Amino acid sequence: MKKYLFIFIFVSIAQLFYGQEKYTIQGELPDHSLDNSYLRLTNSSALSQEKERIKHLFIDSILVVDGKFHYEGVLSQKPFLAYLYSAGTKRKMLDFGLYFIVEPGNIHIRIANWADEGVVSGTPINEDYNTYMITRRSMENQLLFLEKYAQYPDVVRFHLSFLLNGRRMLRDPNFPKYLQILDRMPKADRDILLAWLDYTIKKYEYEKKTKPLLDSIRNNAPRFIETIPSNSSSTTMKNK
Repeated sequence: MKKYLFIFIFVSIAQLFYGQEKYTIQGELPDHSLDNSYLRLTNSSALSQEKERIKHLFIDSILVVDGKFHYEGVLSQKPFLAYLYSAGTKRKMLDFGLYFIVEPGNIHIRIANWADEGVVSGTPINEDYNTYMITRRSMENQLLFLEKYAQYPDVVRFHLSFLLNGRRMLRDPNFPKYLQILDRMPKADRDILLAWLDYTIKKYEYEKKTKPLLDSIRNNAPRFIETIPSNSSSTTMKNK
């Protein structure tokens, strides 16, 4: 009996860790301004209205030492879009944020200048992300990236959600291409984004219907008219 219990425990542990792969993040900053402060690492694959999912996207804090930072993690899911940003800095001008992909391997992030976007390299998807979404960013390159990695929903769903917007349907000639990318995604994730599209369409229609009424209310809002007594010391004399 003990033998079978041991086998059961071993198989359970093996199943728990099966498919989990390590990743590291090595980062270089342009100076020592953020030394001894923390960078926040979050999963950024949630849509703006997925409030419950957003609550659980924080991954970890990474300490900056000597203008550099290092992080090791275990990936228990498919690659996903991450966001790394400074938190709690005293000098607001040094706040920064950078999107990249968490995937197995050694991820390198280099920020040469605070005014420039960082360079991400070291792993396959990040190499493409840096090329098509950061360095040579254009609508054509963005579509190439989203189409290539549609099989990884958490890599593309955040960016794709901005394109799948009811406001764009009638005026964006590329909209059919967005739907083609959507068709390449797994069904469960495709259904979520289709629901998102339906939501944005209804929201846009609602805003169009309510805009005249809201504009009318704003234009006719009561105003306070300040009156100054003629004997007030603040009264100014004109045309002396």
